[in-house]
Amino acid sequence: MLKLLFKSFTFLTIVLGSSAIAAESPKVVIWKFDDVRVGEKARLLPGFKRVSDWAVKNKTVISMGVICDSLTTPNVDDVTWIKKNAIENGGYIEFWLHGWDHKKIKKADGTDGSEFNGSDLETQKKHFKDACDIFNKNTQLTFNTFGAPYNQNDENTSAAMDVSPNLTNWFFGPKDKKRIILGRSINMEVATGKVSYDKFIQDYKTKTPSSPLVLQGHVGQWDDSSYNDFVKISDFLSKEGWIAQTPRQWAGSVKK
Repeated sequence: MLKLLFKSFTFLTIVLGSSAIAAESPKVVIWKFDDVRVGEKARLLPGFKRVSDWAVKNKTVISMGVICDSLTTPNVDDVTWIKKNAIENGGYIEFWLHGWDHKKIKKADGTDGSEFNGSDLETQKKHFKDACDIFNKNTQLTFNTFGAPYNQNDENTSAAMDVSPNLTNWFFGPKDKKRIILGRSINMEVATGKVSYDKFIQDYKTKTPSSPLVLQGHVGQWDDSSYNDFVKISDFLSKEGWIAQTPRQWAGSVKK
């Protein structure tokens, strides 16, 4: 009888323990790297290849945002690089939509705006459609994630995005019933293109970020110091138990 009870207790412990482990959400970090350009006049900056090589070496995934007007006159070598490194083709990068032209504009009231902050609905629709179409034409890949230039959007953006139904994930967007929003908690850049390990650690310990931890970087502008601080941040997060996913991978786990 005691043996039977022990076996029953052991079985329940294993089952309940497994359930508890399964119920725990992993700590996920998403690397959000902005401003890929691959045109004849706007070539891919070396920093992107440096970080891509790091990802390959460490067998970890990252994501990079493409500014798509550069594809109107694409550079063949850079487009080939995208296709080779895309996660769909066995690489380590999810490429996401970072707008058509990333330009600043003047709003109707004279204040400063940007591509998806102050332009009318039809203009925003056209930018979404043209960007997704030209990216697919040149790479045979499809965007699933959007991140607005300057992280700015307005009341037209969600409706405009409907012209591109594959865009189901949104970096730093507002609440949206149609899409999974990837929020922002802390930064690793103290200014555009400037990474600070010390400031990141200070904020990390103070704010205790939740998962997913989306960390934005402008790798095309990083000097050696910023790159080295990024590597230190990655090593720190790895020791803390964080694992890297792309936006699409994270969204897939949420939907399940």
